Order: sequence, then structure tokens, then C-alpha cells
Amino acid sequence: MMNQRSGDRTISADGLRPSSHLRLAEILGSHRDEIGAAWLASVGEADRVQSPDLDRHLNALIGALVRVFQRGDWSDVQLVIDGLVIRRASRGLDLEHDLQRALLAGRHAVKPFLDDDSTDCEEDLLDALHECIFRFSESYQGLRLASESDRLHSRIINSLVMTLEARDPYVKGHSISVALLAQRTAQVMGFVEQDHAYLAGLLHDIGKVGIPDHVLLKPGRPTAEEWAILKTHPAIGARILRPIRLYPEVVGAVLHHHENWDGTGYPYGLSGSGIPRLARIVRVADSFHAITSSRVFRESRSVDEAIAAITGNRGRLYDPEVVDAFMKIVESPNAVDELNMASLQIELGDASIERSEWGYLPRF
Repeated sequence: MMNQRSGDRTISADGLRPSSHLRLAEILGSHRDEIGAAWLASVGEADRVQSPDLDRHLNALIGALVRVFQRGDWSDVQLVIDGLVIRRASRGLDLEHDLQRALLAGRHAVKPFLDDDSTDCEEDLLDALHECIFRFSESYQGLRLASESDRLHSRIINSLVMTLEARDPYVKGHSISVALLAQRTAQVMGFVEQDHAYLAGLLHDIGKVGIPDHVLLKPGRPTAEEWAILKTHPAIGARILRPIRLYPEVVGAVLHHHENWDGTGYPYGLSGSGIPRLARIVRVADSFHAITSSRVFRESRSVDEAIAAITGNRGRLYDPEVVDAFMKIVESPNAVDELNMASLQIELGDASIERSEWGYLPRF
């Protein structure tokens, strides 16, 4: 079969489906039983106990994904996802348990059947599994939300995050990671509204959708003029969020998440307790994950380096109370591995699939 390139995907000769999709459909269809068994085994015994009918649902999901890759039809996937949601709700299981990990483990179950040079297939499969998780979250929350306006609100929030991540591949997973870290920090500090901390972390960088590509995606360190443009993103983010009537403290955290404890931050140079407490939490979570993640103008640094940077600036850039709470989280055993799993980082360690105490993407 003759193929042609379109973007970073190869389009099949009939022009209808990417060849990577057709290849995935063939693999899933031909090796359904083996993939199903490997998938179920990879999610871990505890997860299987929580969902005793997971094998049946995963097998149905494999068949449904064949139709996704063959013709882009998600209707069967949605039926499987809705079935999972109803079963879990009837058993009293909440969203933050195991199923997100179980869904994502499909990547590892399929990978042995991929060719060494099948990067496109692996990326397309991971994108599809991400979509399954989003659909699961949407369906689960649909049982709890009282009105269509609430459901629309939820979709808008997640669409905003997906829009940002589609523009800048370097931030993929960053928003969710910061959200989880902020939420856990708020929990340690005794916050009642921990979901607000999650939302603030999830949306903290949303203003970057208003930064021009030549600045946001520039290879190399930004110039002083470009830094000035980048520093407008908190204000842009607040302007984006106000019309959807989000919680005022969340909007305030987005606006002020680059303020420093000593008053040297932006956009207003607030200091100390004058900075909204939610913004102080996001400031620490954002800094930690940014340091340990690659950016377009620099490589990532180690967790130890990030911890040293955070603690070294305690009382200067960061609220001491927030730093102390944050350190209880990141210095706990396996904390970073668990965060990576929960935030769906692209390069997941096999061991992190086995157990994780971090939730994934609450809906609001």
C-alpha cells in the first residue's frame, strides 16, 4: 500500500484513515485475547479486586477500539465506558480509585505487538486511551451533576486545558500534575475546598493560549521582550475564566500564581499574606513540576534539585507554610512515581502501574 505524509502521521492510500490507525485496528483485532489477558494482568491484583468484572469490560473495550481506529466511531467505546461507570457507581466506588490506571495500562499490553519503529501507533494508542479516561470522567460526573449547565461548565474547563496542551507539547501533563500537587498540598494544610485547589492548578497556565506561537514555542531562552509577553499569561487567564463564572478564589489563584512571598513576583508584586493562599499553593506546585519537566528552552532537573530549589527559597519566593506542607508530600515514599502515573505522563514506569494513591481529573 502506498502512503503519504500529513503532519506527523502517515495517511493510508485511500485517504480515509491514518495508516497507524489501520495498523492498530489490525493488531487489536488479531491479538484480542492475548492483549486482553496482558492488559488485565498489568493493572495489578488490588485493582482487579476492586472491579471483578474488569476483564469483560476490557475485552469489550478492545473490540470497541478496533472500530475507533477503523472508522473513527466512538459510539461503542462510549457504551463500554458508560457500563463501567454504572457498575462502579452501583458498587459505591469513587472516581479517584483505580480505573484510570487500568485504562492506561492498555498501552503496555499492546506495545509488545508493535514494531520497533511504530512511534505513530504508540502515540495514537495513548491518545485514544487518554480519550477513554476523559470520557469515563465525563460519564461518571454525569451521574452526579444536577443540570446541563453544570455539565457544560465541566466540558468548557477541560476543553480549555486540552486546547493549551494541543498548542504546546511541552506542557502536556503539566496542568494535571500541578492540579494534583496543589490539591494534595491543600489537603495537608487542612483546606476544606480542596477541589478549588485542583481547579486552580489545572487552569493556572490557561492564559498561555493568548501568547503568540513565536514566543510560546520559541526554541532557546526568551529575550527580555519575550519574557514581558510571557508574563502577561496570568492576567490573560483570569480574563478568560471570569466570563464562565468560575469560583472567584480560583480566578484569583490563576491571576496571582507568579507572585512571590517577598514581593518580587508578577503581575502586581503582592507579598506575604497579601497573596491569595490558593495562589501561594499553586506557586509551589507549579515551580516543582516545572523544574522537573523539560521545557522548550531547557532540560529537566532532578527531583532532589527541585526540592533544594523549593526549600532554598522558603520565605523568599514561597510561603513557608506551603513549603512545609508540600515537602510532606514529595518526600514521602514513591510520591513522584505516583504523581507521574496519576498525571498520565507519556513515559510511565511499569512499576507505577502497580499502585498509586493519586486520583485523576475530578470533574466540576
